[in-house]
Amino acid sequence: MINPDLVRADTVSVSKGEWQTVPLPTNKADWMQAVHTSLLPNGKVLIVNGSSNRNTLEKTETGNKFIDGVKGTDYAVVNHSALFDPKTSTFERIASPPAVQNGQSNDPFCSANVHLSDGNILFISGSNRYYPGEKFEGSKQTNLYNWQNKTWTTVGQLREGRWYPSPIALADGKLVIFSGLKFDKPNQITPSIEIYDPVTKKFQYIDLTYVENSPFNTKFTYQDNYIYNNQPVSRTIDAYDSIDLYPRVFPTADGRLLITGDGAGKFPLELHESNKTYLMSIKQDSLGKFSVSFEVGPDRKAISKVYGTGLLDPNYEGDVLLMGGLIGTNDINYGRPYLGSYNDGLKAKGVRIAQSLERWSSPKISGEPNGEWKIYPEYFDQPHAMNQAVILPTKQILAINGGEYGEYKAIHEPLLMTADKLSPGGYKTETMNPGKFPRLYHNNAILLPDARVLIIGGNPSRAAREENGTVHVDVLPDTQNYYTIPQLKDKSGNVVPFDLDKYYQAPDTYFVDGDTEPFVPAEIWQAEIFTPPYLLTSGLRPEIVTASEKLQYGKSSTISLKNATSTGSLVLIKLSSGTHSFDYGQRLADLKIENISADNSTINFTAPTNANLYPTGYYMLFYVNDIGKPSQAKIVKLEA
Repeated sequence: MINPDLVRADTVSVSKGEWQTVPLPTNKADWMQAVHTSLLPNGKVLIVNGSSNRNTLEKTETGNKFIDGVKGTDYAVVNHSALFDPKTSTFERIASPPAVQNGQSNDPFCSANVHLSDGNILFISGSNRYYPGEKFEGSKQTNLYNWQNKTWTTVGQLREGRWYPSPIALADGKLVIFSGLKFDKPNQITPSIEIYDPVTKKFQYIDLTYVENSPFNTKFTYQDNYIYNNQPVSRTIDAYDSIDLYPRVFPTADGRLLITGDGAGKFPLELHESNKTYLMSIKQDSLGKFSVSFEVGPDRKAISKVYGTGLLDPNYEGDVLLMGGLIGTNDINYGRPYLGSYNDGLKAKGVRIAQSLERWSSPKISGEPNGEWKIYPEYFDQPHAMNQAVILPTKQILAINGGEYGEYKAIHEPLLMTADKLSPGGYKTETMNPGKFPRLYHNNAILLPDARVLIIGGNPSRAAREENGTVHVDVLPDTQNYYTIPQLKDKSGNVVPFDLDKYYQAPDTYFVDGDTEPFVPAEIWQAEIFTPPYLLTSGLRPEIVTASEKLQYGKSSTISLKNATSTGSLVLIKLSSGTHSFDYGQRLADLKIENISADNSTINFTAPTNANLYPTGYYMLFYVNDIGKPSQAKIVKLEA
């Protein structure tokens, strides 16, 4: 393990993994959450928050007054960015993008962050302003972080605001940007895409309402069946489709993009519900103009969800997995005790949290021209929302973070998913040791180059910011006064003052009346690192001695190793770039080994050939030996 003295082990168990708590920065002004995270080619993690989902607190003679939102044009409000160095377990505060750009607000909160081919991170849109009623407008801004010189620039403005967008990288490094809330029009989704070309630094806008078979031109009827009060209930959904916010969209092997229907809708926005999926094709003519076309894909076996997660399956190339999520509502407060009978009213309407694993089998695997969907309704033993799925070098999946509800009842125990053809969904699961802190809304999980996993963030309520910059995390939503600073009690029922340092020592210290779960602060500022079991087993860890810094599609390359074995594997994992329970980067390419030297010290291999699934950019190259122990990664660039 790298620098074991820099972190504190909280649990030790070889078979169930190990947790360490990352020390907080010495300067409390540098404590922050982690709404947007990206692993950089230098191995550090970029953290960007913008305004951080906060309200304004005014202290008056009559008491506390909570005002919806904060002023995103104030640099002090949005300046919450940092770099985390896994080698030293330290945070470095860095400058944030300017709060005003092009004469407009430039708050990267609720943007989307994605790698360009050169390793720089492009942040798309963000919050133009907080609108009364917890509504939002999307900005037209872009912010580009240069990972080599730590500077911010812009690549120009979008044509439309895109709060909660999804950028999908194409084979040649271009980006297709889906969805988002419009500029200057609160809570209106734009029915369009924009395609960004990093070479020309230009965007092209395409209105999807005029494209045949697009979701916006597709009407459907679906019968949603569920159980309420132990009785079967059915409701009919009859509507035109759309594309949700932060839509879960994936590249396919043939270059089309799969629109799954899942997303991250935002209350009080109208709910997106559909069992339809779509495959979008993109063409570019000789003059550089793009056009798109749609095929209605196979129907899913269940209704779409929000705030579940999804990923490209590391064991079945081209397949897509969807895990968990909220069904029937955009209200991520659902399930919290303070809502009382409101929760039961939602349940009566079919609102629930999924336990399911869904699989889209690619045309290559399913034999169907547009693939096919399968569902495993009770794959998880408890509901999951705000969850993450991290691809590991061993081709296992770490299902981690989130809760039984979106902002309540955190799930502390990760599940290690291991490929198994005899298990439902193609994966058997094993429960790992529990983490220390609740990781609900706005959490992230990132595979590090040392093969450990950084766990960071968590934001179940809006923190409150005073004009002088003081931030209160001991707050809760309140049905009467919007928000409140609650009276906290210890386990014995004694009233006690809130002490953040004490909370980080013992997260089950505080309680509020009417809730048996421990009180969770509005923002979790302390990170953890999870060491999977593969690094705790006995035996030498393999080491990559030399490897090419650049790989070319379909070309052979050589790697030299120490402590390698006669059988093993080489994999590429694209650098993580995540927000809102979705990672726009990670995917795993299993590399073809052509030859192994007699002493196992040299391997010849072939780089991936499919740029649709594995677009140009930076990847972690791991070697995994015959007992499943990975090396530290060598970060390489895959290019044409």
